[in-house]
Amino acid sequence: MKVILLKNVRKVGQKGDVVEVAEGYGRNFLIKNGLAKIGVGGELKKIKHQKEVADKTKEKNQKKEEEKFRKINKQTFSISKPSNDVGHLFASIRKKDIADLLNVEEKSIILTEDIKEVGEYNLKIQLSNLKAKITLIVKAS
Repeated sequence: MKVILLKNVRKVGQKGDVVEVAEGYGRNFLIKNGLAKIGVGGELKKIKHQKEVADKTKEKNQKKEEEKFRKINKQTFSISKPSNDVGHLFASIRKKDIADLLNVEEKSIILTEDIKEVGEYNLKIQLSNLKAKITLIVKAS
């Protein structure tokens, strides 16, 4: 019997998978407990189409991430902030500031603590499974 899983089921499959199970197991356990529904022709085609669309979207997003990676990897960026005579910034540079500068998500920036002084910093950016390295030059304005 073919069923479409509505939730992740251990040792059977993930949500959205179409799996072949024994008739009794499918009807008496999976369907009864709301873990699956019977896989009929129209439903199977719908699930197949949804997976194809999801795969295309995932592939498109991966290409965008790779393009961002190529644009920023091993590049030097600069940012100006007001500072005192010694080089201490009046307002620290946070992940959000760097993310806005690079046009990436804030969670992609690997920064242990905020930048509080003028200088040159080597930073890492995590874009999906790619790690880019950039140089950030902080100037006094």
